[in-house]
Amino acid sequence: MKDYIMYKDLHFEYIKGSKKSNVKFVLLHGWGHCLENLKPIANELTEYDCYLVDLPGFGKTPQPDSVLSVSNYTDIIAYFIKTQFSKNDKVYIVGHSFGGRIAVYIGSNYPDLISGIFILAGAGLKKHKKILRQLIVTGARGLRTVYKVMGKNVMTSALYRKYYEKFASSDYKNAKPLMREILKKTVMENLAPIARKVSVPTVLIYGENDNVTPVYFGKKYNKLIKDSKLYVLPTFDHNSVLTAGKYQVSSIILNNIKD
Repeated sequence: MKDYIMYKDLHFEYIKGSKKSNVKFVLLHGWGHCLENLKPIANELTEYDCYLVDLPGFGKTPQPDSVLSVSNYTDIIAYFIKTQFSKNDKVYIVGHSFGGRIAVYIGSNYPDLISGIFILAGAGLKKHKKILRQLIVTGARGLRTVYKVMGKNVMTSALYRKYYEKFASSDYKNAKPLMREILKKTVMENLAPIARKVSVPTVLIYGENDNVTPVYFGKKYNKLIKDSKLYVLPTFDHNSVLTAGKYQVSSIILNNIKD
């Protein structure tokens, strides 16, 4: 059943579970995705209530009026939990990629609201940069600095546009201007200090062939988050953990909850 909720001036949509179980799953999608991408997982958790959320700026939910941080998105989901569930409910967060960032924050900042978190191909840590990538980033920053000193807008530069077309991520290219600013703010934040403060049961699930959030992300989170469990699924990548990997993922989830 589709519904919406207001948080301050933000209106966002979600699908409400109808099983009337005291176990509740809140599924949070990745960047550029929407609640539809998590339906394969929700459809395997048939005994329990699943709530699938379109985060602000994605799916059917309008973009916010200002640049939000991961912490801001977390506050929104915390408000959602407080208004939708009772104290007797056992609430689990299932976050994919960007949604995994929010799950880490909730596990750190709002442990009393939830019973645990499941992080699927979770983002939020710094990648091992290759030399070529470092040179590209350094070159782009240098170009921006030179144009700023000259009092010109680097975005009008033909050279910068060539950089942009060749090296900008698809997430960045496909985003609207304000969402690009949110994306830049998001990817600049290293969640290692936040992860160390997570105090709820945590399960980490990563695809062996994931090049977006590699397995070493899962291994590092596993070290940072006390008593967390790490599962590495052979053959799956960043998005196929949600589709072809739905049976393995749902099985892991069901084996790590308490009714």
